[in-house]
Amino acid sequence: MKKIKLELDEELEFAILGISSALGDHRLAWELNTRLNTSFQKALVSFSLPDKNKEMRSYDYYIHENEDDGCKFFLVKNKQQASVLFTQNEKLDFFLILRENYKYEPEDLLNELRELNGIVAVFSFTSSDFEFSEYLND
Repeated sequence: MKKIKLELDEELEFAILGISSALGDHRLAWELNTRLNTSFQKALVSFSLPDKNKEMRSYDYYIHENEDDGCKFFLVKNKQQASVLFTQNEKLDFFLILRENYKYEPEDLLNELRELNGIVAVFSFTSSDFEFSEYLND
């Protein structure tokens, strides 16, 4: 029997929101849950990424997953364990990764986040701007 191998070259692009905030990660997750009716919870495992010296660093994150809404979001703190996850955006404190999003328009979500207490600024990116998405544990 002949084997057929399916290769997908292109990964779907998704929105990423960079957040500048003085809030701690737990407090920001709570604010998002209250305002957006999400259910961010701290993930039981962390993900690992190589830093600029090629050493693997572990990063904690929060996850919101709702199959009814078709949403899978990740909230990642940019500065952890004396390391910056994204050095090109080191002034940003958090990244909200909208891996699967069938509920919110990214622009509406961006405006909603800007109105939250404790958030100074929010910026929009796409997954093509970053090389870490394959490291997140689904």
